Amino acid sequence: MQSPEMAISGRLIQGIGGLRAGNAANRQARAQAREVESAAAAQELRVRHQARKAMGEQVAQSFANGMQGGSGSALDALTESQINAELDAMTLRREAAAKASAIRTEGRNARSQGQWSLLEGVFGAGSALAGMRDDWAQARRGTTAGRVA
Repeated sequence: MQSPEMAISGRLIQGIGGLRAGNAANRQARAQAREVESAAAAQELRVRHQARKAMGEQVAQSFANGMQGGSGSALDALTESQINAELDAMTLRREAAAKASAIRTEGRNARSQGQWSLLEGVFGAGSALAGMRDDWAQARRGTTAGRVA
């Protein structure tokens, strides 16, 4: 049979372990969310760079075809390319923000679960202590489970 002191300390240690695991999972989730945002920012820069490169090629192609590069339908094509590039960048940013938010929420949930684990451990230890006190009181009266010995 397990001693009451071991039961009390075991429940407290289990609760503390759950709290530490929850906090560690939360830290890891926050780091992962920052990484998602950083990767999206780098991808956004690449999209913008590629768009500028493509627009430069469009202007050069317009001049090569004998058209005025910054007017008329060539200007319309450049404007459309610029708008599409901005929409692509905004889509990347929005998707990364949503994913990072979901990851942070998972981390907060893990931290909350750890806090509940600690609370459960404290209540379990209190319950074990109350049971130990009742056992001691019964032993002192000379009774066990409500019977006189």
